[in-house]
Amino acid sequence: MLEMREATPEERERYYKNEWSSKDLPDYILHTLSLREFGFDHKGTGPSDRYNQFMTPDELSDYLRNKYPYAVYSSVALYEKPSERKKWLKSELAFDIDAKDLPFRRCECSEGEVCEVCLEDAKRVTAEFGETLKNNLDLENVSYIYSGRGFHIRVSDDSVMEMGQTGRSQVVEYITGNVVPTDLTLSLGYSKVFRKRTLRTFENLRERDFIDEGLQRNFAEKIMKEKNRVMDLIKKGRLEKIQDFEGIGTTYFKKLLEFLTRLNTEHTDGKVTIDKKRILRVPSSLHSTVSRTCTEIQNIDKFSPDEAAPNFLTE
Repeated sequence: MLEMREATPEERERYYKNEWSSKDLPDYILHTLSLREFGFDHKGTGPSDRYNQFMTPDELSDYLRNKYPYAVYSSVALYEKPSERKKWLKSELAFDIDAKDLPFRRCECSEGEVCEVCLEDAKRVTAEFGETLKNNLDLENVSYIYSGRGFHIRVSDDSVMEMGQTGRSQVVEYITGNVVPTDLTLSLGYSKVFRKRTLRTFENLRERDFIDEGLQRNFAEKIMKEKNRVMDLIKKGRLEKIQDFEGIGTTYFKKLLEFLTRLNTEHTDGKVTIDKKRILRVPSSLHSTVSRTCTEIQNIDKFSPDEAAPNFLTE
């Protein structure tokens, strides 16, 4: 993978003057540009410049070429008065899957850093979430965005755009597998979603993860010793059989289930999905911390972060 490093002000200027084009904006942003709040981070300290509105793509282009900000954000919400963040109309349903914040990582990245391994894991989670949104919730306008250090999912179906916080919270629970279903054995619907999420979570767990959670070492050793057997029971929806393992019992089984469901939810930042006024990085903008463009993905299975490298990094 190409080097991830901070872009210089000169490189940011070069990117916005020579590479960036409003034609690279996704249609769902381009067609609603004047209804969105824009935010800017000018110094790498966060998007403190808020309440900006652009009536046309040319206005936005002029601004970016003259200011070449550190980061560019826009609201998932549409407003009648975006420059005041007033008169809300509707909001996309958004998910933020950040590689540096996954509950466990197979790599040895330092805090705040990402690599091709954890980005690949985040991509897998993103693809799974998108598949569930399409196949289980019958949503059609599901877009994947590479955000620089992770991925965003943005859903713009009418059925979710006007959804309130309660409905959005329920979608998060469904997509992540946060609630244990009444019948774990059903081959379709939420039961299948829960099993898939829980299987992925358990598959990546290490003995030290249980100990860090405060569970006893002997419990962790027993579970890891029976890892393949546990995974088989999860696939079949027979999780309750785990409590029959020698030395496990009802108490430790409940702790295990609580641990797994909590980890399921930590694969995405639920606050992003619930918050109807959240701002996200604009697709096609530069993530200056890692020198990657935030890129709309056409085929997530084949996508590589190197596809999002700006010219100043490759020439």
